[in-house]
Amino acid sequence: MASIGDAVTGLWSDSHPAEYDDVADELYAVFRTAANLAPPKSHTGCRTHPDGAVDPEAPQGWTRCLLCNEARRRGMHPADVPPPARTNPLGYPIPDGPYDLELLRQLLSHANSLSFSLSLRSEFSEFEEMADVLHQAFCVARELSRPRNTSGCNIHPGAPTDPTANGACLFCVGAARRRADEKAGVPLLIPRRPAGLKRRVRTGPARETS
Repeated sequence: MASIGDAVTGLWSDSHPAEYDDVADELYAVFRTAANLAPPKSHTGCRTHPDGAVDPEAPQGWTRCLLCNEARRRGMHPADVPPPARTNPLGYPIPDGPYDLELLRQLLSHANSLSFSLSLRSEFSEFEEMADVLHQAFCVARELSRPRNTSGCNIHPGAPTDPTANGACLFCVGAARRRADEKAGVPLLIPRRPAGLKRRVRTGPARETS
């Protein structure tokens, strides 16, 4: 963590994306260490129903918990239903943009403050919080390490552009379209895994027997 902090201190807002590569790699290594010391994420991503049913059509930004998602769809907001949060498929949080050096430094400062109180006797929940913060810092560093685009997007500076939207950020355009579809009640299409194809075995000509 100290070496990562020193590397980030030497960066500025106009640093080349390649200068963030080592920072992102080191952050991922520290994140994996904290994740290995923390309890495994539940398959639903829900603290209330960690072993509940999985929602196969969970909207983006929601957990995969079928019970909580049904409550959200019905407009119910009981105290035991956690608010939607942006997470990756493994259940680790993804920070909100814009992704810039200031956000990276804030997340690293938070991670450093958490690391001071960690020891081998720390609770699993403390390592879980540390892993969540480090994952967010890794996401920011990895995004900043991508080549800059011409879309001018401050949230995803390394995202590709969408030629059908006047060269706007592909990620922002896709997110806006998904929100519009959810608001209009357009059903979410889940791609099905294609059935496995049988492998053909080429055989040589039959041997003649004497």
